[in-house]
Amino acid sequence: MTVPGALPLVPRAASVRGRRKPVGSASTGVLSDPFRLCLMALIVFSLSRLGGYFGILRLLRPALLLFVFCVGYAFLHKKKLNFANLTQSLPVRLIWGIGLVSIGSAVFGISLGHSATYILDSFSKTLAITFLMILTIRDITDVRRLCWAFALGGIVLAYLSIFVIGISKTSGGVSYDANDVGVFMVMTLPLALMLLQTATSRTERLVALIGIGLLAVTVVKTQSRGAFLGVIAVGLALLLLPGVSLGRRLLFVSAACLTMWVSAPSGYWHSMQSILDDPKSDYNWDSVNGRRNLATRGIGYMIEFPVFGVGIDNFRIAEGTISEKARYLVPGHGIRWTSPHNSFVQSGAEAGVPGLVLWVALVLSNIVIPLQLRRRMPKEWRKGTPSQRFLASATVYLPIAQLGFAVTAFFVSFAWMEPLYMLSALVVGLALVVRRELQWIAPAPRMAGFRSLRWRAPTQTDPSLPSTRAQA
Repeated sequence: MTVPGALPLVPRAASVRGRRKPVGSASTGVLSDPFRLCLMALIVFSLSRLGGYFGILRLLRPALLLFVFCVGYAFLHKKKLNFANLTQSLPVRLIWGIGLVSIGSAVFGISLGHSATYILDSFSKTLAITFLMILTIRDITDVRRLCWAFALGGIVLAYLSIFVIGISKTSGGVSYDANDVGVFMVMTLPLALMLLQTATSRTERLVALIGIGLLAVTVVKTQSRGAFLGVIAVGLALLLLPGVSLGRRLLFVSAACLTMWVSAPSGYWHSMQSILDDPKSDYNWDSVNGRRNLATRGIGYMIEFPVFGVGIDNFRIAEGTISEKARYLVPGHGIRWTSPHNSFVQSGAEAGVPGLVLWVALVLSNIVIPLQLRRRMPKEWRKGTPSQRFLASATVYLPIAQLGFAVTAFFVSFAWMEPLYMLSALVVGLALVVRRELQWIAPAPRMAGFRSLRWRAPTQTDPSLPSTRAQA
């Protein structure tokens, strides 16, 4: 029955901007898109360093070939890239800032040649892959694929660590030591859990489940105390995970703990217990090359070179040339050119105060932005379509992955390595898709007497109109 003067009821999901395609409909099959397929492979090879473990792959250098193909394809097909993705995004601006600061640190640092070589050989490629990831994002399907590529990189590294090189505290891989591998395991574990929860096929669910087992086993195989603390932080965050039943949260954490307990090598738990028992007796407390003294000297480098630092990747050179131990060298004793072993100290010492501020801001933005998106999205998405459930889950699991990195970053020199920047690309892609999707949700007009889905006509204020109550 039509009520005179009544406002029309507009469904919440109705579009006020016109028609649109369903979420994820713009993407084609990955096998029919060689560029995105090669980009996913490049992410896997870059994170796992798969090309360095086998002789034939070392000769072929697949990571370099994939990188050249992706960059060349992007240059020849600029119209297929979404350059609008680089605008109105805080992480993108922070990454640009870090890139500019790194160039300034190279110019004004203590060794232009070494920093410039590092930027050209390593850091520029990391930034190039990151921006390619951002530019290729069109919809939720692309975000999901990139998440899978990141997770597969960590899972492949876990497989190599267990079955190929037999990683331990005293033996690392071709490009990573045990502490480095621990960072990838802690970061990838939340992503694997997210992909398990949002899997759309049995194959995806099986791969994610096997990956979680490999990741948990590798954490204890590394015997890294930094990775152990990172797992604790991730586990506590999972227990506080919103939108997931308490039973499922306890199941996730209990399964991971049981896997770690069963696969832990001899002496692992005693080593972890030493974190609290007597930390001052540890080598890292009072040794000249221990972490505490390294951090102290790193802060000193930042104070001495506050604007640009000693230069990107120049921490070891500073240790061997301008540090106190180099100035007061005891005859007959060598100098250890030590890495910072702390990403926060590394960013400040090598890129100055601006570099530290930008780097910390990037870490925090990767935590805050997804949580803000979760507050804006409808609660119905948490149990909605597969695409909506993926977006809702990503706003929780990506911040947990970043939290895992932030904790383990205190024990490794990862300020300029791939994980942080590739995870930032995932956050940017998530924000782009969620904000684009939220634009199609029109808020329902305010109506007096509106309760849930029951509609009641608004109170009439015009005496010339008949009473709605009488007509009802």
